[in-house]
Amino acid sequence: MEDFCLGEFDKMRSIIIVGAGIMQIPAIKTAKEMGLNVIATDRNPSAEGFKYADVPVIMDTKDVKGHVKFAIENKEKYNIVGAFAGADVAVTVAGITNALNLPGIPMDIAIRSNNKSLMKKKWLEDGVPTPRSKEVNSIEEAIQAVDELNGFPLMVKAVDSAASRGSRKVENVKELNDAISAAKKFSSTKTAIVEEFVKGEEQSVETIIYNGIHYHCGMVDRHFGFDPYPIEIGHTNPSRLPSYVQEEIYDVVDKAANSLGINFGPAKADTILTNEGPKILEMAARLSGGFHSQYTTPLATGMNPIRAVLNLAIGNPIPIEDVTQKWNKVSVCKAIFPKPGQIVHINGIEKAKQIKGIEQIFLLVKEGDIIPEYKNCTHRICYIISVGDTYEEADKRFEDASKTILIETKDIGE
Repeated sequence: MEDFCLGEFDKMRSIIIVGAGIMQIPAIKTAKEMGLNVIATDRNPSAEGFKYADVPVIMDTKDVKGHVKFAIENKEKYNIVGAFAGADVAVTVAGITNALNLPGIPMDIAIRSNNKSLMKKKWLEDGVPTPRSKEVNSIEEAIQAVDELNGFPLMVKAVDSAASRGSRKVENVKELNDAISAAKKFSSTKTAIVEEFVKGEEQSVETIIYNGIHYHCGMVDRHFGFDPYPIEIGHTNPSRLPSYVQEEIYDVVDKAANSLGINFGPAKADTILTNEGPKILEMAARLSGGFHSQYTTPLATGMNPIRAVLNLAIGNPIPIEDVTQKWNKVSVCKAIFPKPGQIVHINGIEKAKQIKGIEQIFLLVKEGDIIPEYKNCTHRICYIISVGDTYEEADKRFEDASKTILIETKDIGE
């Protein structure tokens, strides 16, 4: 971390990046490369991103009031000119930008994009293709919703959480009861979403909106495991879908953003390609997580959506070169899933990093840590990012690295 005196701050423009975990490091570094002073916030005092920020602020990223208070009190001191959602914190960022009259979206739009119930209602009103759903307070309301949504199976989700927390597929009333209880725990509303279950291949779609133009910054194929829990085991960038199908998906995504009122900055969508055509599952007014915008898009295409959004956040026009594809490669980001239990031995990380085409390995645990039963995406503990000239080459490089890494566990209590 660098030390600055107040005089130096007077000469520099600062940006607040909400979130300072490993996934926010590329944004922090990019902002620094742009000549910005970085104020990073995170509730974890040991957040990795603090090592690269100029001003670390220990604060819960969901604490909107706290962020607004800090921004107002320090606007002149640090010459704050923008805010950036490094995580699922569009509402926090909107609080800052609205309070300081900085580039961004209105608070009501940010709230709508963060609430699955509100976004679904708006899409259904506007005819945007999306699975039907109902927000419920109790198991009784959930049972009533079963018939309205054509019976089981159904999806149950938290209203405003991310990383699949509180999400699962349910097949019967007993599972429904357990799922509703779990989803409510992860919802700030203390309610849950019961959603029509639809089958199909899923995608993550990155767009950035500026001056009425929707810039399409990449589509990836998402891969899942651990049914009934929708845990994303990885993604492939770019999508293998034919270009005409991708255009159909982008069309739905653009309509969904317009419906929500997102007319500036990022609009990241989760979509599913069904027998009835593409449907949108969720949309957030931020860039993607999962190392998508951070690593696999720059590796696969040469685009830099993070730099594009940072520019918009500080009042610059969108740099066209950052949303223009420069090459055609394939990048894969996948997690590995050791047996749950206590970690007794980790080996092969450094050897795996030496494999050609392995760009990054993120190990989030150490010996002695506990790996829980896999129930949501926060339980993933090791990611491998590979790149190649073809899908086959990128996949093989990932497989070679995953076979090289050994994470040995023992059952708790052994």
